[in-house]
Amino acid sequence: MALKKNIVSCVIGLLALFLGILVLNLNFNIDRLTEKEKCPACFGISACPDIATNKIRLKYLDFYSFLNSLMSVKNVYSGEYNDQNVVLKKLAHQSELEDFDKLICSDPGLLELCVNKQKPRKLKTNFQKLIMNELSGGGFADPDNKITLCPSTDGFDQLISNTQILQSADEKDLLKYLWTIVKINPEPLLLQILQADNNWPVPKYFGACGRTIVEEYVGLPLSSYLNEPWMRRAKIASSLLDAAYKFTFMDPKFSYYLTDISIDNIAVNNLDQAIFVDLENIIIVDRQPPLKDFRKLEKWNHTHKNQLDIDCQDCYVFSPIDICSHKFSDHNFYAVCQHILGHGLGTSIHKHGFLQNPPQDILKKYPNFSYLLEQCSIPDISISRIDMGNQLKHVLDTMITEVR
Repeated sequence: MALKKNIVSCVIGLLALFLGILVLNLNFNIDRLTEKEKCPACFGISACPDIATNKIRLKYLDFYSFLNSLMSVKNVYSGEYNDQNVVLKKLAHQSELEDFDKLICSDPGLLELCVNKQKPRKLKTNFQKLIMNELSGGGFADPDNKITLCPSTDGFDQLISNTQILQSADEKDLLKYLWTIVKINPEPLLLQILQADNNWPVPKYFGACGRTIVEEYVGLPLSSYLNEPWMRRAKIASSLLDAAYKFTFMDPKFSYYLTDISIDNIAVNNLDQAIFVDLENIIIVDRQPPLKDFRKLEKWNHTHKNQLDIDCQDCYVFSPIDICSHKFSDHNFYAVCQHILGHGLGTSIHKHGFLQNPPQDILKKYPNFSYLLEQCSIPDISISRIDMGNQLKHVLDTMITEVR
């Protein structure tokens, strides 16, 4: 009995010590978190002054955010900036960042980015070319590619023309920052292109310091709302369909297709609006490509329909080549309707989607609701998923308005 008590006491003591060490590690100065000494192999420096003056600091909003920071494998931390809750992200696992450092310190063409090695005097790397190689998707053969601009990369300068990094970065280092971002994680660039202040459903971007970015804390993930009252879920669902439309059509030149949409990559704000908080994987289609590229695209003016493996409810499949070969694609509606609202959420518990179990009085009053949801999820060959999604949003908005 005494031995058992000693073992229990020892385990408790070790756990307390372990948690104490972790808590101490969480309370280090943010300046240590940023790794700004590795710039320009980083995301930027615009937020460094506010971090240096303690305007941006770590803060645990609740037990959920504290636990997330404590066990943060992906380097995501809660903080505060000008009395506003924010999230500090390093945008990669620590092992991924270490692999990136090994890459730039072992490749002779990238040594000028390596902190620990002498910079070559004569060798000058063409970072513009490296960026274009990343954006072209390596011919869609590179599984690690996170951002693709197609069918041409010629529009890249226009794509980033209003970004913060273009205005704040030293001209000689700009391309190095941009290459690092597209190589590690394009989210800081996307948050500057799709600005929240311009009504895009993304968090507000406050800047970067080294390998840490600061963005708005939106709220809990969509997965936390699976058991909310149905009408509240209907309101959130309407905003998801609105986001699918915006990413596809709102920009007059580019369409943005998110290729890793899930209930854990979307948060819900205090207005019950869905906000996309993980923009790591994306295909951007330039709808006004150069004539030389346009002539090669036989089906350019036909809207691409995702009909791959449509009998597999939980398989999130798509063809980058097909998306890039058409002016428009129904990919965003496919992701939202089939994989969130409709059949599969990627969990064994909720197989019927975010809009599961609608009230009987709703089904009686809006008899076309189920049909629209079904056709937006897995449409018949002759049906437009985009049209069904827009009609479904209209029905949801009508429900929400009438219930008030």
